[in-house]
Amino acid sequence: MVDVIMETDGIGFSVQAVADRAGVTHRTIYNHFPTREALCDAFSDYVDELLGASSGAPEPTWSLASIPLLVEGLYRTLAMRDRHARAYVMLMIGNRRPMTAWRKRSLMAEKLIAREQSGQVPLTPRQVTAVIRMFVSTMGWHLLTEQCGLSTDEAAAASTWATRTLLDAATTKSTTKRTIKPSSSPSQGAAHATRGRRNEDPDNVQSSRTRGRH
Repeated sequence: MVDVIMETDGIGFSVQAVADRAGVTHRTIYNHFPTREALCDAFSDYVDELLGASSGAPEPTWSLASIPLLVEGLYRTLAMRDRHARAYVMLMIGNRRPMTAWRKRSLMAEKLIAREQSGQVPLTPRQVTAVIRMFVSTMGWHLLTEQCGLSTDEAAAASTWATRTLLDAATTKSTTKRTIKPSSSPSQGAAHATRGRRNEDPDNVQSSRTRGRH
């Protein structure tokens, strides 16, 4: 299926093409996957399991603090399974719908953000999640490396920074207002003004006084 997706960019490939590449009849495939959609979801699950096995780490427990920390490990794992990861992205774009694993993780992130999001953010939790998922995902890695030409390390650094910045902005509970510290006493303010006038150029002072009389 990886070969077929890569050859067609995930657009319009047929179950028959997969069967031909596998050396079986299309009926054999339909015995296991009753629809093309079921076949695509199974492929998505397979790639997800493959990436998990490649990382050698258990499925992380998601929290807002941990989301930016996931990026580097995720991107390195995707680079190890380059063809499978890119086929997964092409399939999702070609089908014009998210795969099961994508929907699952997006829902987890949305729940976390909804619980912690500041009321001052002019976006819904779903919107904030959508932007963050553009970076913490196979899709983000694919676009930054394939389309933007970044290395995996460069893409990971950029995505980590962007994710942390977005989360900080979305969950800040209060804004910091700039305050102007008043002078400690009126006499001090007058003294500063007097010293300022003493330091002025005499010609400028004279000119100023002349303009004042006019």
